[in-house]
Amino acid sequence: MVGYWHGDSYCMQLVLQNIAARQAGIKVIVTADKRGDVIERMLNRFGAEAVRLPDGLKMRPFFRELKETGRTSRELLAASLDGPLGPLHEPKKLLFLLASEAGKEVSYIHFNYSRVLRLKNRWDRYVIPLPFSRITAQVESLGNMDRKRIQDFDAIKKQLIY
Repeated sequence: MVGYWHGDSYCMQLVLQNIAARQAGIKVIVTADKRGDVIERMLNRFGAEAVRLPDGLKMRPFFRELKETGRTSRELLAASLDGPLGPLHEPKKLLFLLASEAGKEVSYIHFNYSRVLRLKNRWDRYVIPLPFSRITAQVESLGNMDRKRIQDFDAIKKQLIY
């Protein structure tokens, strides 16, 4: 399972496109709103699938189904660590709980840029790489998740590099 920071979503699309060229079966958790529609169209271009996160009461059966998919599937599941609405660099537990239930490893990707524009008026400080910018993607493994480890979620948060 792979996580990334929301503001880096443009670069994450490039990484997922690269992974999709070598591995079939990538699913990315996205919201069920218009932003999710845009992301889904982008994902479909390179063979990845959007998993639409429902609101309210529909969340419980969705989560149950997603846990079962995680247990039985060899597909790569990706999600923004800080969720669709933030706050910035404040990870949500969803991806970690799914990994725990499925007995899978969690890795996350963070980016370093040589030259970018940051949209400071947005909660996620969205990043737009400038032409000829050098972008470095770093993959960090957090290992397998279990319930005991998730109980000390603050320790997991401290491992994350922004």
